[in-house]
Amino acid sequence: MVKYGISLLALSAASPVFAQAPEQISDLSGNSTPIIVTASRVTSEAREIGSAVSIITRADIQRNQIIFLKDILQDAPGVQTTADRPGQLTSVRIRGSNNNEILWLIDGIELGDPSAISTQFQADHLTSRDIDRVEILRGNQSSLYGSDAVGGVINIITQRATEEGLQVNAEAEAGSYGMRSGGASLLGKSGALDFRLTATGYRHDGPSLADPRTASPAGSATEKDEYRRYGFSGRVGYQATDTLSLQAIGYWFDAFSDLDNTTSDSDDTARTRDYAAAGQASYKSVDGQFTADLTASRYAARRRYFGTWNRAEGDLFRGTKDELTLALAYGGTGPISLAAGGNYEREKTTQITSFSGAFPARVNTRSAYAEIALRPVAGLTLTGAARVDDNSRFGTFDTYRGTLAYALGALKLRASYGTGAKAPGLYQLFDPTYGNPNLQVETSRGGDVGFDLALAEGLTAQVSYFFTRKTNEINFDGSRPPFGGYGQFGRTRAEGIEVGVTAQPLPWLGLSQTYGYTDHELDSDMDGTYVNSGRPRYTGTTSVILTPAERASMTARIRYHDGDSSGFGGATEAYTVVDLLASYGITDRVELYGRVINLFDKWYQVSYGTQTLGLSAYGGVRLSF
Repeated sequence: MVKYGISLLALSAASPVFAQAPEQISDLSGNSTPIIVTASRVTSEAREIGSAVSIITRADIQRNQIIFLKDILQDAPGVQTTADRPGQLTSVRIRGSNNNEILWLIDGIELGDPSAISTQFQADHLTSRDIDRVEILRGNQSSLYGSDAVGGVINIITQRATEEGLQVNAEAEAGSYGMRSGGASLLGKSGALDFRLTATGYRHDGPSLADPRTASPAGSATEKDEYRRYGFSGRVGYQATDTLSLQAIGYWFDAFSDLDNTTSDSDDTARTRDYAAAGQASYKSVDGQFTADLTASRYAARRRYFGTWNRAEGDLFRGTKDELTLALAYGGTGPISLAAGGNYEREKTTQITSFSGAFPARVNTRSAYAEIALRPVAGLTLTGAARVDDNSRFGTFDTYRGTLAYALGALKLRASYGTGAKAPGLYQLFDPTYGNPNLQVETSRGGDVGFDLALAEGLTAQVSYFFTRKTNEINFDGSRPPFGGYGQFGRTRAEGIEVGVTAQPLPWLGLSQTYGYTDHELDSDMDGTYVNSGRPRYTGTTSVILTPAERASMTARIRYHDGDSSGFGGATEAYTVVDLLASYGITDRVELYGRVINLFDKWYQVSYGTQTLGLSAYGGVRLSF
């Protein structure tokens, strides 16, 4: 745990749950300032960010011994996940949002599968091995990022070589339920050229995905459900001139999942293959006042489902998302900064299933945005952004957003408000059985107020109050003939509180506490009567971190979660799970680590019907040379 010795004028807006120093960049004078790259197009300085942002660093991932990224997201304020089992179908919610209302970025590549029910990214198979940093931007971000950012943005930045020469990082671990995991990265830099290549693999042999304790008949779900995945990722960068840099980035993975029904075993399986690739060019003027970034990217997902009711060759869902994006900014840290840009997006899907038959579909969207930052007095930053999206099916819709940040020494006050829009997915529109071509764009509005505090003594805090309102939500309507289908009705409102605190009372003792409270309600008949949606009201994580000796670390982590009745089939109960983690660096290049998960063998379910892991133990080694 890193002790903070900076004022908020140099503070990251990272959530205090992750007590790591923010990333630094150097300006032309050689001074370093913390940066947040996701929250604004006109400024990246943390003291000027008016949004609520959490930052996860590589050190956080290693200390928490995270293999799949989704497992550390649940420790961020305002974020909930619907699974903590590796490879399981997972929804990520920010402030009560749906999974399809969060935009995922990897090194500037927009992720989102158009063959899903609504264009969205599933983080089930996303490992952490090549990740350097994650920024979680909470709240409505459609004015900067478009249709899929109603709930927030998760921006993943992968590792990049920064030192001359070659470096190899590797890790391997094994443990309960036949788990084996490993990965290695080769990083290199020679003058203007740098590169990274990463390979990863993971598998476990069970247990049953369906929980025997809620199975029908009771105790009948006994089949072991295997999961495995392997993949590669990489990036190559070239500093062509003092002002122009180029890079190519991408990843690919292949995953196999043994599936179950909600309350019984099943012979169904799924095979998933994803890849993403992009080419980028960045220009920065000599005086640092003007920047231009051009990105061309593709994300593609292919899913095949095999089972009794599927085609012999598997039901196929294939989606492709192509993007061309230009981002311009001018003004640096002067009294006024400006940003503008646009992008062209093409979404395509092909579906071939035994039930609905075959259909291809596509939609194109052209977008333009502008943002301005004003700094009328010292410490005060005001930003305003607006965006226009021209969708080939729905026509034109616009969104806007404003933020305020006021830095007063160790304290920063902040506020934001914005509108959002979410276009229906191609499956929701055109599936031959369930689709509804009359669906329209969902709309939303919301904001937050809060503060960030960082004291030199090692105490940090972040507190936010937020609210959200949505109309024209798309839901499954079982009354639509002949088998039900997608309809548009009702309103949603949500509000809540997010808290994150860290403290370093002693050099060898660190404390971390996060808490999120979300009240999410629905008015399905639009008659003014709201009822609770059944989403968990509260989540939280408490961590105690001990560093008794150099290169030694021990963590006691307690995660607690309210019951969830918003899923299919039934309601889960509230639960508390205790984990113990430890690591020891034998040398600067060799580290041993291990963890005990669910120390008291607590029975719980994150989503109804799905078996979580009982008392289990894992151990591994990290190498760097």
